[in-house]
Amino acid sequence: MARKEKRYVAKMEMYIYAENDYMARRRAHELRKAIDENVGNTRASVEELGEQPFASLEYRKLKDQSEPISKKREDELPF
Repeated sequence: MARKEKRYVAKMEMYIYAENDYMARRRAHELRKAIDENVGNTRASVEELGEQPFASLEYRKLKDQSEPISKKREDELPF
């Protein structure tokens, strides 16, 4: 008889450092992709993203937490 695995939900929170909101979104989604690729079909997602300065109670939730669209480099050919 095959052993049946149960499914669990794990909510994770971590700090990332970035120069601006765009880079924070980009790094968060890079981490999400790395988890999916290395762990396998986890369906990881970015539920919330916000800015919180070190040693501060201030928190600014980003309105847009979607994955940024990659910009083409200017030196790339259009075809």
